Amino acid sequence: MTNPIVTHTLTGAALLSALVLAACGGGSGGSASTAASSSVAQTASGTVTGFGSVYVDGVEIEDARATTRVENADGSYSATALQLGQRVRVAHDGSGTASGVTVDAAVIGAVASGSIDTTALTFQVAGQAVKANTDSTLGVVTVYGGGYTAFTDIAAADLVEVHGSVVYDSTAATYVVQATRIEKKSAISAVRVMGKIAGLDTAAKTFAINGLTVSYASATLAPSTATLANDQTVAVWGPSSALVVSGGTLTLTASRVKVINSSLADTVTSGTTQLGGLVSNYSASAGSFEIEGVKVLVGSATITPTGVTLASGAYVQVTGTVGTDGSITATAIRVRQASTTDDLARVRLTGAIESLTDQTSFVVRGVPVDAAGIDLATACPGVTLAVGTVVKVTASVQSGTDVVLATSLACTSATTYTMRSTSGTAGTVDSTAKTFVLTTASATTQKVQWSDQTVFAGVTAATLDGVAVVVDGYLDTSGTLIARKIRNPAVSSGRQDSDAYSGLDTSTSRSWTQYRSSRR
Repeated sequence: MTNPIVTHTLTGAALLSALVLAACGGGSGGSASTAASSSVAQTASGTVTGFGSVYVDGVEIEDARATTRVENADGSYSATALQLGQRVRVAHDGSGTASGVTVDAAVIGAVASGSIDTTALTFQVAGQAVKANTDSTLGVVTVYGGGYTAFTDIAAADLVEVHGSVVYDSTAATYVVQATRIEKKSAISAVRVMGKIAGLDTAAKTFAINGLTVSYASATLAPSTATLANDQTVAVWGPSSALVVSGGTLTLTASRVKVINSSLADTVTSGTTQLGGLVSNYSASAGSFEIEGVKVLVGSATITPTGVTLASGAYVQVTGTVGTDGSITATAIRVRQASTTDDLARVRLTGAIESLTDQTSFVVRGVPVDAAGIDLATACPGVTLAVGTVVKVTASVQSGTDVVLATSLACTSATTYTMRSTSGTAGTVDSTAKTFVLTTASATTQKVQWSDQTVFAGVTAATLDGVAVVVDGYLDTSGTLIARKIRNPAVSSGRQDSDAYSGLDTSTSRSWTQYRSSRR
């Protein structure tokens, strides 16, 4: 099934997993803008590791004008805001400008009772094993959200959205989601599971995804011409009420099953690709492994850093070509290192400071930053940091807090799409022109323009007038603030985690004071 936002036709597997860029994300910065220009849309897949643009496994892709969306159970799409640690697919033009970003959660549902192991850092959701990661040598360190700051916050029956990369655990004989993000949700529209089909019974119309039995007898199959088969990768949705234990078997009666692996008979156009994720089922003798259900042929690929050994469980970035069967023939394989100088292991943030407590404690692109280890006189000579100061931050994720630790900082000038956050009260709303005037606390006014790409949280276009909101966006050449997100932090659905550090969310006990007392 062809992704509507991609004009370059690929198999479902390639759409899910191919990171189609002409440049590899090396230590020099990995910007997609260094890639060879292409007239056709290409795709990128991996983990969100920063914002500037958006960074996918260290590769920068400009997303200021992109549609950012999540697929719903009925096949429709809803606008959404990106978060650190999410798994995404990006359609872009090959020179670093994205047209669309699709968010792909590994599993959404309730934490199973009795499944939480605080020693092994594991739990189960909808029959899927989930493992948190605190060791940067093993892959992306798990980011927490939605009120979670550490694994110990997770409780049985919590509704969660888990992002990550699946890896086969030979000891447990099952696939495990090594989480890159675990987010608590106040509500979910449906249970969602992604994985490989096993034990397909076409008579009973059931199959298994790890510890979950899926009944697809009444499900809509997408695409409608697809035929289910073992080892296909699928996404499955079903109502929460349709997830039950029957005869000792956890079963989900699916409302929709989407086939997303390479068995689809789509026309394939091979291209230079990059794909980030955990190595699974590595075979040195066969010279192959898989990432997210996609087969990778090692061949004569250059493996970096020099001397590193490929193995199951390693987080890698593969560059190669897509074959007609959806497999990737690798030309280069970069193995993630723990060092924050490695693009695959660091967080990068570029934007205007949204809120600031002091010169070492501030929020950029919705991410709280601890810059206590930075020499500000050297990093930003002659500059006193303030709300609105544009900075570039390199940082690392820390276990046990949602505050990232800055390893470098630079002050810079705003560019065309520099993102900023502005608070105020909305007024003079014109629903036809999709504009309003934002009046700040200092009585200055700012014209705001929204579009179908704008994410609304805790407020709607129809209820904007007179509401205190926070607008995230960039200034166009006329000085209008082009809104990427408009939210009402007074409503739970409009709050974000960093509000706890800017005084916008008084419902939580998290604060810089608490962070400092526990971390410094």
